[in-house]
Amino acid sequence: MKSMLSPARRLGAAVALCLSLAACGGSDTEPAAAPAQGNGALAASRPGELTSYVQTRLRTLASQGRLAPGGVMDGALATAVTSLPAAAAPAEPRSGTLVQEDGVDEPDLIQTDGRFIYTLQPQEGAGPLVAVHERAADGRALARGRVVLAADGSFGTETLGMVLAADPRSLAVVGQHWAGTPADEICREVCIAIAPRWMRSSVDVQRVDVSDPAAPRAGERIAIDGHLVDSRRIGDALYVVTSHRPVLAAEQLPATASAAEREAAIDRLTAADLLPRISRNGGPAQPLLAETDCYLQPANASLAVEFTTITVFDLRSPTLAQRSRCFVGGSEALYMSTENLYLATTRWAYLADAGGLVYPQKIQTDIHKFSLSGGVSYRASGQVEGHLGWDRERKSYRLGESQGDLRVLSYTGESGWGAVPEAGRAPSPARLTVLRERAGEALLQTVATLPNAARPAPLGKPGEQVFAVRFVGDRGFVVTFRRTDPLYVLDLSDPADPRVTGELEVAGFSEMLVPLANGLLLGVGRDADALGRATGLKVALFDVADPAQPRQRASLSLGAAGSMSALDGSRHGLNLMAVGDTVRIALPANLSASDYQDWRHGLQRLEVDTAARTLRDLGLLGATVGAGYLPISLERSVQIGDWVYHLREGQLASHAW
Repeated sequence: MKSMLSPARRLGAAVALCLSLAACGGSDTEPAAAPAQGNGALAASRPGELTSYVQTRLRTLASQGRLAPGGVMDGALATAVTSLPAAAAPAEPRSGTLVQEDGVDEPDLIQTDGRFIYTLQPQEGAGPLVAVHERAADGRALARGRVVLAADGSFGTETLGMVLAADPRSLAVVGQHWAGTPADEICREVCIAIAPRWMRSSVDVQRVDVSDPAAPRAGERIAIDGHLVDSRRIGDALYVVTSHRPVLAAEQLPATASAAEREAAIDRLTAADLLPRISRNGGPAQPLLAETDCYLQPANASLAVEFTTITVFDLRSPTLAQRSRCFVGGSEALYMSTENLYLATTRWAYLADAGGLVYPQKIQTDIHKFSLSGGVSYRASGQVEGHLGWDRERKSYRLGESQGDLRVLSYTGESGWGAVPEAGRAPSPARLTVLRERAGEALLQTVATLPNAARPAPLGKPGEQVFAVRFVGDRGFVVTFRRTDPLYVLDLSDPADPRVTGELEVAGFSEMLVPLANGLLLGVGRDADALGRATGLKVALFDVADPAQPRQRASLSLGAAGSMSALDGSRHGLNLMAVGDTVRIALPANLSASDYQDWRHGLQRLEVDTAARTLRDLGLLGATVGAGYLPISLERSVQIGDWVYHLREGQLASHAW
């Protein structure tokens, strides 16, 4: 069966990998020396300061012989996303795609207001397709209208997700596209060589008017220089965080250029050369913001010239009116509560070792807090030891806010799971840090860490890695794995004294943790044999009502090795809906009957009885046999009443539950 990934999505995956490694083909970049310890606060840029700040870094790179095309890179990229709007409740209950925080929606490929279902599908050689379906009286979804959006750029568009406005008369689609760069123009963005020309990336936000479901109309189309970090929606505000890496004239000089020529190119640098641009409806590019709308990051020791921009779009505006702020530095992850926005920023460039990511020793991650009250305003910064792991889709889950405190679960290991030896590593690669804003000092102060001198027991055994994290109120849940799955339950009720209250070891591991009613926790991940070799999918029901004695109430192993679900490659593949004490769970899956062969592809249904504490397998809906190895990260489902709707290969199938 044909792959669902368009050329643009395959290109996007390649670009993300290349950027994660600091440069396509790997990098021998060495990290800068650790900066002097301080609060790491951002500093508002005054006229001329931004340019001077970057020039200093370029001169340092030139003195080290590292000022060249490709430059130095910070951070990894994340894909975008969506969830369901906060519209008035329909007559029948309905589900949404998985989100991290209530009240904070995440763009996705399917949306509904209870009556209409909207789907977003990438297309080979064309722009993405937005389709509208209406629920009939018998529950079936009937096609009503569709519109194909413009595909900017000669190569194509990467479809990432959409949000439905709080007043569900319009959608906003988030994506990326790659456009060719004329040979005589210096590439202004992270460029990749696609023979015979260069390509550059822009983040797209496209408004779609769905007030007439039979005739949806494409509206305002905005493109911003850069790559998407992530996006969220609260009410009628869409927050889009982008990372912009300008390629500068000083980097384009040949290796034979003299020091004076390089200095002259650096001296000619202006803020306009650095900052991202915006264009509307394919028109000419204009400055997105001024240098005085940006912050400097003095404590960041990376020499990468990169900018993180927060742009807020008004979904009530037909022109998608926007406002932006930026700071110097790349971002690892976006986490949002309903009150605050946090961005995690690495202080060093990544390294590449045999094709994999390797973090420098003693790496720190800066956390920047922005208030959402009355707009986006910078509040404070803090640091944690370690990094947020290798999974771009789940980095945001390493952070969680409660009662004004931010909890961060970082990892201090340097290499990924396959490269971690059985012994010789520190016994506690996982570290919890509790941060709190100190009034008037722009500081996220460390309130507590775990492990610590009073509580030295490690989070994880030697050689293990963190696979799942979830913060829920005054509880935290952490899954580590090498051969078995220790599930740790954290008591965070006293922010100054976090503690492990319980630990449970079971076979396999969870990659996604979902809190349910009555003290239950759903884990979705992989089963594993005695040697730690991952086999089929695993769904486990944990009872954490007594945090001192967590128990696995039930588990299901689905398929053999090679089985996959829509959660592979996307954090939004699962949806669930509570009907009384029963939670109905739908998950697109491709299950192999034996290792890597004999697949069955369909919509996996599960039910949890939260009162009886049981988990049931209801089997696959719409199953097809012999599908082969399919990338199904673009599949989604949504439930309304007693019906479930499965977006599969661009088609919306209706099934009675």
